[in-house]
Amino acid sequence: MSFRKLGCHGKPGTRAVGLALALALGLGLWGCAADYVTGSDATVNLIILSINDGAQLDSDVREGENSNVVCENEVDVQVTALNKNPNGPQAAASTVILESYTVRYSRSDGRGTEGFDVPYRVTGTLTQSVGVGDTVTFPLEVVRRPAKLDPPLNNIFQTTILTVSAEVTLYGRTIPGQLVSASGRLQIDFGDFGDTGEDLTCPAS
Repeated sequence: MSFRKLGCHGKPGTRAVGLALALALGLGLWGCAADYVTGSDATVNLIILSINDGAQLDSDVREGENSNVVCENEVDVQVTALNKNPNGPQAAASTVILESYTVRYSRSDGRGTEGFDVPYRVTGTLTQSVGVGDTVTFPLEVVRRPAKLDPPLNNIFQTTILTVSAEVTLYGRTIPGQLVSASGRLQIDFGDFGDTGEDLTCPAS
C-alpha cells in the first residue's frame, strides 16, 4: 500500500486515512515538525521580534566628506523567550542567557566572498538574560569600524551604494544548559553619504 500522496500539507490519496494518521501520530509527526522544534532540545524557543524596529540601516562608510573618521553601527534587537509547551510553567530555569552572536552578510546577486564582495562576518559576545514571556531590547553592533577600512566598503565613494542582507544569529543556553538560538535579517545600505561639518565624531551609543 502506497502513502506517497500523504504529506504534511497534502491530502491522502487512498482510503487508509485512519491507518496513515495513526502511523503519523505514533511517530510524533516528526516529519511535519517545525524547524525551531527539531533544531533545539531546549524547552523554550528564543525568538527575535525585531531588528532596528524592522527598518533598513543606512551605514555611512565615513563621517564627513573626505573624512577619515569611521564609526561602528549599532541597532536595537528585541527578543523574547516562549515555552514550547504553552501550558508549561514559566520557571526561572527556563531563562535564556545570551552568550554570543554572529552577523553574516550576503547580496541578492549571489556574490558573497568576504573581504571582496561583502564585509567579513561579525562575531561577538553577549551577556543578556531573557526570561520566559519577557521582552528584552538591547543594542547590537552589526557593522564594525575595521570593516569600513577594508574592501568592499573602503571602495565606496560618492554615489556608490552597496546593499546587503545581514543575517543576525543569537546564541544562548537555558540555566540547565540547553542550547538555543534565533536568527533574523536586516537590510543595510552602505554609502558615502557626503555629510559635512567640523569636528565630526561618532554618535554616542
